[in-house]
Amino acid sequence: MTAIANVGSSFIVALPPSDIWLTDIQAAEFLGYSEVHFRSSVCCLPEFPKPRYVTRSGHGRRWNLGEISNWLNNQSDDEPKKGRPRKQR
Repeated sequence: MTAIANVGSSFIVALPPSDIWLTDIQAAEFLGYSEVHFRSSVCCLPEFPKPRYVTRSGHGRRWNLGEISNWLNNQSDDEPKKGRPRKQR
């Protein structure tokens, strides 16, 4: 479901997470990792969601925000940190 609002002179469209696609840099920032650690460790985990490629190079992959959020929510807090960001206090 998409929400659209006109606030003053600004037109705002709110998309559900399943309609939002992130670059490597944006996904790393969302998870709280450096781009290098995300590319070398986190996105290589077997249970991590698979990307969609918009070009043949690695620069063209996009990660679905809804799938990343679901993966993050399914990670146990008791497991050692292998791909789960530390909780903010």
